[in-house]
Amino acid sequence: METLTLTSQETLQSDAIRDFLLQACREQSPVIASYLYEGKWHLLELKGFELSDQFAAFNIQTPLENLKPCQPVGICVHLGYFKYLFDTSVAAIETQGPLPRILLDFPDRVERIERRMYHRQPVPAAMKVKVMFWHRGYMDDCDEKPRELYWEGRLLNLSVAGAQFETDMRQKDNFKVGQLLGVQFTPMSYQIPLLLESYVRYLKDLPDNGHFRIGVEFLGLEASPEGRDVLARIRRIVSAYEAMNNSDCSASDGPPC
Repeated sequence: METLTLTSQETLQSDAIRDFLLQACREQSPVIASYLYEGKWHLLELKGFELSDQFAAFNIQTPLENLKPCQPVGICVHLGYFKYLFDTSVAAIETQGPLPRILLDFPDRVERIERRMYHRQPVPAAMKVKVMFWHRGYMDDCDEKPRELYWEGRLLNLSVAGAQFETDMRQKDNFKVGQLLGVQFTPMSYQIPLLLESYVRYLKDLPDNGHFRIGVEFLGLEASPEGRDVLARIRRIVSAYEAMNNSDCSASDGPPC
């Protein structure tokens, strides 16, 4: 099979975009579309179908809701050792045939991120990063009201895709998988805070220390140039955490990390 050759640059343009999309279609790479509707983020699973001079067509794999022509969407494509991000808009939605299809305007530029940056990097042991988080609703449109305005916890790890943090076990009843959360934390003491939209991927009890963990995935960062700037910042933070963790391991007298 032909392999797409990429340079070390993080932005693809022109023919490189077409080559990448053609390979994604051939390999039926997983594609996630994210879009904002009435203040809430929605996710849609797609698979590549075909390209034209103006459009990229994708088969829709999950139920379609509240998506209209001309609506802006963010796209994330998993291909090889990279994820590719771009924003575009819906040209048309076709509902004929066995699977509905979405036609997207051909992107002007695509950002590429190494998939290793999506692996969670622990917060360095010497750091204590406080997280503030609050309800933003539920993916299933549940209208339950939170008991508190916001909660606080401790950040455990971070990647460009999401984060994990822990908080007091007594607050567990306020959360469930699929819930939307606003999340804010300052990853380094000298930096400005990060403010992110996310949804809960999993919850895990830690009965031994009276806490439970919340794993979240960030939403919408691929949907705009501003969001991808935030992704670039998170990528630099993850790299800094990795360097600090490796330095701590090298200085340790114990076994290799």
